[in-house]
Amino acid sequence: MEMELDRLNAAVEVAGQEIQDLYKDVASRLGRDEVEMFACHGMMIADPEFIGQIKGRIITESVNAEWAVRSVADKFIQVFEDMDDDYLKSKADDVKDVSARICKLLLHIEGGDMTALQEKSIVVARNFTASEVVQIDRDRVLGVVSQEGTMASHAVIMARNWGVPAVIDVPNVLDVVETGDMMIVDGSEGVIILNPDEETLETYRKKQVCFSDFDKKLSAMKMKQTLSMDGIPFKLYANSDNVRDVHLALEKGVSGIGLFRTERLYMDRDRLPTESEQLGVYKKAVLDAGGKTVVFRTLDIGCDKVPGYLNVPDEDNPALGYRAIRFSLSRADIFRIQIRALLRASAFGKVKIMFPMVSGVEELRLAKGLVEDVKGDLKKEGVPFNPDLEIGVMIEVPSAAVISDLIAREVDFMSIGTNDLIQYTLAVDRMNRNLSHLFSPFHPGVLRLVKTVIDNGKKEGVKVSLCGEMAGDPLLIPVLVGMGLERFSMNVESILRSRWIISQIDRTEMRSVVEQILSLSSVSEIRRFCEDRFDRFKQCVPEL
Repeated sequence: MEMELDRLNAAVEVAGQEIQDLYKDVASRLGRDEVEMFACHGMMIADPEFIGQIKGRIITESVNAEWAVRSVADKFIQVFEDMDDDYLKSKADDVKDVSARICKLLLHIEGGDMTALQEKSIVVARNFTASEVVQIDRDRVLGVVSQEGTMASHAVIMARNWGVPAVIDVPNVLDVVETGDMMIVDGSEGVIILNPDEETLETYRKKQVCFSDFDKKLSAMKMKQTLSMDGIPFKLYANSDNVRDVHLALEKGVSGIGLFRTERLYMDRDRLPTESEQLGVYKKAVLDAGGKTVVFRTLDIGCDKVPGYLNVPDEDNPALGYRAIRFSLSRADIFRIQIRALLRASAFGKVKIMFPMVSGVEELRLAKGLVEDVKGDLKKEGVPFNPDLEIGVMIEVPSAAVISDLIAREVDFMSIGTNDLIQYTLAVDRMNRNLSHLFSPFHPGVLRLVKTVIDNGKKEGVKVSLCGEMAGDPLLIPVLVGMGLERFSMNVESILRSRWIISQIDRTEMRSVVEQILSLSSVSEIRRFCEDRFDRFKQCVPEL
């Protein structure tokens, strides 16, 4: 047992030094995303909870160090992968990366070195970690293919952000590929072609040129206004959960941050963030936005996003339970501190506050009342804030969508949160793979609800935006334009593509198209119609 603990301690010490060296290297040559990732790795390997559980397994179960590392890591990985929140789900990649590093040291296994390639190559592996991908020589690695993994992993996102085509989760690829084989990696379609014939090669050479030309078109649109083909102006906003995303969004020429998720401040810690800590983050986001609007969504915890220190009891159906605005209203002590910090941040720029998961006017009035109380406190204290900052709601519960005309009379703006709206409208858990075929933004019920909110916003003179995956869907952007939506909030990566798609659309023409779509009765009919009509937007390149 003592020997295994000594082996573990030695491996952890070396792994910690490797991560520190990698952090320094990444900080000197790459961006904030990568730097933050490896800072997280450094914190994990020094985390007494993680390492303590591994040592506990060795002591109580008399197992070897590598088995203990893998069993504890698997437990953490499963917890994160079962989460609905994308940010928390991505933590599983960090656990995989750090635990793999420790195990390789324990077993004296040399890791793959992507800096040692002598010529331009496609790299094929069982899986990739971020630590491996960060070493990519972009002049020599033409593409990456893995037998396992997901497109949402840190490693894959990093590769694709760098323009390296990636195809993931290819069954048995290691059994059929040999060194020296010719291979096409089509990241846009998610396919590989092994030893293609000359005709296929020529087709893909043309496609490659087409993609290159299209990338140049997108780059040229970075700071341009978003206009439809018939000259109608649109506003594109970015979704964010941290300050670094604000910088990335501004580089794309966004109109502002349409959704700044604040719950991350509460998750990466063992206690509540103070008012001062929150103000520091909110103020920096506002200042970095350079005079553009930042819409802060108040705390949206619950369901799978519950910090342990809050001691929230387990629920039979957490998705329909104690979460978001319901939690905030029941914990006014926590809610008031957040509202104070947000109001104080409004003294430094254009701040808007948005309440999540509002189901009716009663909840909204209670939340607005608390904001007014806090304003009164700050005024008495002589603390500066913008007394006229705008208040809005997320429309993500069907009841709120149905009465959005009533809600619109109470707010300055509404934002349609399509991810949850689809889930609640269709009574489908969006993370349940057995039901994934039922979770669809093309459902006529979903589209009619979305149009209802847009129409009610216009009728009441209230601005309406839409966020969620639907906002950046190439097949649905034309539909939303035809419905009259003028404000979109999406992931940073979708901004330029969406701007180009809108530039190819005539809004007047799309209005008649929407009438046809809303007359259809099934998901398959609507999806087929959109694919036939807008497929070139999905491919994101002009037709060959």
